Amino acid sequence: MIDFGRGNPPTSVFPVNDLIACAEAALRRDGAVLLQYSHGGYPPLLEWLADQYEVGPERVLTGNSSLDLVSMITNVLVRRGERAFVESPSYDRTITLLRRRDAEIVGIPLDRDGVDLEAFEAALEQGVPALVVVITDFQNPLGVTTSLQKRERLAALAKEVGFWIVEDAPYRRLRYRGEDVPTLWSLAPDRVLHTSSFSKILAPGLRLGYVIGPGDVIAELSEWAVDSHIGPVLPTQGMAYEYCRRGLLDDNIERLKALYRPRLDAILSALRVEIPQAEWTEPEGGYYVSGYLPQGMDVVQLRERAKEEGLKLSDGRGFFPNPADGNRFLRIPFCALTESEVAEGVARLGGLVREWESEAQ
Repeated sequence: MIDFGRGNPPTSVFPVNDLIACAEAALRRDGAVLLQYSHGGYPPLLEWLADQYEVGPERVLTGNSSLDLVSMITNVLVRRGERAFVESPSYDRTITLLRRRDAEIVGIPLDRDGVDLEAFEAALEQGVPALVVVITDFQNPLGVTTSLQKRERLAALAKEVGFWIVEDAPYRRLRYRGEDVPTLWSLAPDRVLHTSSFSKILAPGLRLGYVIGPGDVIAELSEWAVDSHIGPVLPTQGMAYEYCRRGLLDDNIERLKALYRPRLDAILSALRVEIPQAEWTEPEGGYYVSGYLPQGMDVVQLRERAKEEGLKLSDGRGFFPNPADGNRFLRIPFCALTESEVAEGVARLGGLVREWESEAQ
């Protein structure tokens, strides 16, 4: 089975031996702290993260994944029934968290360079959101990156109108071509909560995420976390800190980029050849290529046919606040697949699309 469903890293990239050494060193040095209850996170890691963003540690909070932190944020900043804007399509679990909060979810159409600002401002006139959630770099699921012009406008609106922005950035450091764009957080640090994690740049099993934001909001989130689950898991934080302290993270990211870059090139090339009639994004980094299948196709039925061909596909409807908008949407993760698996998977998908079109004639 070729998996075009989950955005997992390949297990071959996990630096197991280094992490074993780092875990042992961390526990021997600071075991009494790492195995005790904690509030907010492991202090040396908080300080290391603060240094990366040139802020004080009081503006940093760690959690058991960035999703855990987004859950905290929705519980603290969004009251039941309040409006929340998300990109459409967006990360399916963010939509789920906001639904659990009984928020009024407004999907803002996503262009090749970020949210449709005209649609965003029209929605703003209908009611100010408590929260706006965006994935500005190599967006999940579409793969697009928000332009500087659009980031500047979103930042200006947040300051002017007074809503909060969550900038979810787990893929930001996985850029394979092009130049970095300043973060939304750097443009509006008093209105933006910048979340990220070690899942895509080290190992997802660590379950380690963090948020950078204004000190008063970080304190409020920390209080909510203490009341909910006391504190995050610390042994993996000690392991990750030791890995970073030894200067291993940057080299690891470069290895990942060297591995993933040709896989992105391979899938883009295959999609152009095998399914040119669909609309595919061309990301400069991250984990996903996505697009809309030809008119008349249905992703639910396609998934069933794909299983018979040894191909696992995601359900595109889950990425949209209005599921019907995703009937033709398909997200394809590429990082965990070899170039030959990518070529074979896209060939099978292309065959299914051609078969469908033939039947429709």
